[in-house]
Amino acid sequence: MPKRASPFLTLAQRLLARRIPSLSSLVAQISDAESYAQFVNMVKMLLPEREKDILNQPTPASQIARFATYFEDRYFPLEDPLKWGDMESYGDLVYRIPVVVLGLSYDDYHEMPDYRPGAQLMTYLIESPWDDGIEVSLAEACREHVPDELAERAGRITLSPGEAHRLLDNTRYRPLALWADRLHLSTGNFFLDNDYEMLWNSMPPDWTKENVEGLTREWKQAELHEEETGDFMAWLEGDLAGRFEEVVSFIEERKRDEEKTPG
Repeated sequence: MPKRASPFLTLAQRLLARRIPSLSSLVAQISDAESYAQFVNMVKMLLPEREKDILNQPTPASQIARFATYFEDRYFPLEDPLKWGDMESYGDLVYRIPVVVLGLSYDDYHEMPDYRPGAQLMTYLIESPWDDGIEVSLAEACREHVPDELAERAGRITLSPGEAHRLLDNTRYRPLALWADRLHLSTGNFFLDNDYEMLWNSMPPDWTKENVEGLTREWKQAELHEEETGDFMAWLEGDLAGRFEEVVSFIEERKRDEEKTPG
């Protein structure tokens, strides 16, 4: 007479056959079956060749972490806690795309006097998006890098984004116009025009193939934008006083030419 298999052994064999990686994963899948099913669909849709590796991780947190790491390699960054294994619920991930946004908030702008010198000087040439007197502390920071007379000339410029583009597009100083867009959250790019407060107060993007593909294109554009303005800051920092004088003089000349042009 054949020996009867233990019911626990039978259960274990069935679980292994279904590739259930751990008890914690099984509990999560049962308690939140709908979110788990959506997570599996996301893996199949966005990272099909990584499905086995991701779903065989032993816990929900490690599955999510592995998904986030592979996703970021192919598409765009997600919030760091996902990759650190701090998110233990499928439901926390699947209800929205946890994007990383780069928009400069009110607080970010007011910390500009502590930013790198190139960013301080570029910001000082642009009209403030906030009407609260931050220009005073920004001017003081800029005077640490350039002569007072040059700082005073720069303080009289205050370009709006539109004016910056009108004067600087098609010139070597175009990145300053891009920086004006950045400060005023008017680049037209999702990642650069949203800070976290704006994101939390809006409807976050859903996990659809169309959204992921669209955001991937926007992320690549944001990277190019950041590279162009960053390179310009580095160029300024190669000779802060001399190159800032060059930029200020160019803008002053362009503004004088506009004033001389009728209508």
